[in-house]
Amino acid sequence: MGLPNGVHHIAICTRDIKGQIEFFTQVCGMELVALYWMHGVKNTFHGFLKLNDSSSIALVESPEIGEIQGIKGVSHAGSPGTPVAAGVMQHLALNVDTEADLLTMRDRVRSHGYWVMGPIDHGFCKSIYFAAPEGIMLEFSTSEGKAIEADAWLDPEVLRLAGITASDLQRYRNPPPFQSQGGKVAQPAPNSGKPMMDGMERLYNMSDEEITARLSQPTPPVSVRK
Repeated sequence: MGLPNGVHHIAICTRDIKGQIEFFTQVCGMELVALYWMHGVKNTFHGFLKLNDSSSIALVESPEIGEIQGIKGVSHAGSPGTPVAAGVMQHLALNVDTEADLLTMRDRVRSHGYWVMGPIDHGFCKSIYFAAPEGIMLEFSTSEGKAIEADAWLDPEVLRLAGITASDLQRYRNPPPFQSQGGKVAQPAPNSGKPMMDGMERLYNMSDEEITARLSQPTPPVSVRK
């Protein structure tokens, strides 16, 4: 159907990629599966830590990142519920399958000396929380394979305060179908008023085929014998 069906990866900037790899592999038990020069970006490392075969935590390190001073309440939250700048990740929640797995993860994290809060029962999931290096607010959660029951969790008061009308809600709960055009929809003009990526002006007048040909780097850095 062409719809998003999970998170392929979320990229987190770091000034200490080795320290973050140490944390996510040893404390959280995730396997390092990639570490290479980030494609198309100068002087930048890109690392991937496996959640499953199609989902990862990605890390990005460059000299410029090391020069940017983090500001609590702007760049990172400091706790799982406090505000940050719009568009910035507040906290990262990783899934485990069962409540027993959640408690195992709590034991694992505490055995490395981290203070862990929870489990807290949120109704549709149970969660534990703790602070990871460089201000990352980390959560592990389980819904034990059960979907969120929307009728029970769409609060009328909050919908009203968010400016969501009954007709809005009908649209949001029933996103319109889309018939694939086989990748043939024309590129909108860069001045369409929609958000744009910084520093990509040189690409604006290129065709999709030119961008694919110029920017693709599919060959891994290490040759592996099959």
